[in-house]
Amino acid sequence: MRTVLLVILLLSVASAAASKNRFDYSKKRSITSVMAEVEAKIQTKAPLDAILNVLRDFRDSVNFEQVNHDEIYQTQVSECESEDEFRSKEVQDAKNILRDSTAQLNVCQTSKIRATNQQEVNQHQTFTAEKHLNMVMTAAEQEASYFKKRGRDYEDALHAIDEASDILAAIYSGSGSFAEISRVSKVMLQTSFSIKETAKFAPILYAFSQLASSKDFDETSLERVAQLLDTLKQNIHEAYNDYADSNAQSIAAFNDQKERIGQTLARLSAQADRLQDKLDHLVQCIGTNSAIAQTASGKLQRNQQLWDQATALCATFQNEYNFATQARRNELQLVSQLEEMVEDRFSQVEDENHERKIRISQN
Repeated sequence: MRTVLLVILLLSVASAAASKNRFDYSKKRSITSVMAEVEAKIQTKAPLDAILNVLRDFRDSVNFEQVNHDEIYQTQVSECESEDEFRSKEVQDAKNILRDSTAQLNVCQTSKIRATNQQEVNQHQTFTAEKHLNMVMTAAEQEASYFKKRGRDYEDALHAIDEASDILAAIYSGSGSFAEISRVSKVMLQTSFSIKETAKFAPILYAFSQLASSKDFDETSLERVAQLLDTLKQNIHEAYNDYADSNAQSIAAFNDQKERIGQTLARLSAQADRLQDKLDHLVQCIGTNSAIAQTASGKLQRNQQLWDQATALCATFQNEYNFATQARRNELQLVSQLEEMVEDRFSQVEDENHERKIRISQN
């Protein structure tokens, strides 16, 4: 049974020696050669100590190799732990930077969309305000032109009234002509239509017609007509003043509206500048954080790959150490069994020699 176990151990050690491992020092020694040397010494009847010294030297060689491998293994473990800690920190740092830059990038992109929408609204409001201002300016120009024309019409009406008063005075003095009254009446009729005051002109025009058709008139009739002219002139002056006041109010309202629209445009212009500055900042933010995220992603991928490679290499170191250590344990176990077998063999030989001596002495 011991012999079977010895053969099994021998095969396992030999198999381990044949494997290519980074820390396999068994190539410098051979358990098979040791066994052959032990067998040769046994056949030449070498002393037990000489045979055991061969096995002890082999054991010392295995132990020495294990000590060296342990030192190298501890160095590798320290390096693996240091590399693992370093790569773990680098990967975590890259993840944190990627997370933060991506979050900031999303914020900037969302803010840019919102600012772009606000800019479009601002542009639409600016266009509407400018259009409104143009409409107000056009209406003001039209009203100013209309007031200027109506002003001339009022002035023409007053001039016609003054001319009628002069003609009436001339008739009163005996130097005037009713033909001139007929002419100026036509002018007054036209101006009454222009200023839309025909109702106020109607009494004097009727008086002129009565005066022109009457062959016999007195000073009282002329004075009454003159009084009608004075009343008409006063009424037209008042109407002209009212129209001028109304136009002044319109101008004030226009200026007020123009100022308010101007304030609105100024506010929109300032808002447009702020939005453009904000968009420029957000574009820069997007570019910066995109670059940071891209760099962090590359760093993460690179360090993750290096970490995976280091982890795989350290696992290989661990497997090599475990494999070589187990192989040496098998060798030491085999050496111990060989020592027992050698000692048993020498003990058996001694017993046989002792029995032989006894038989010889008895004969």
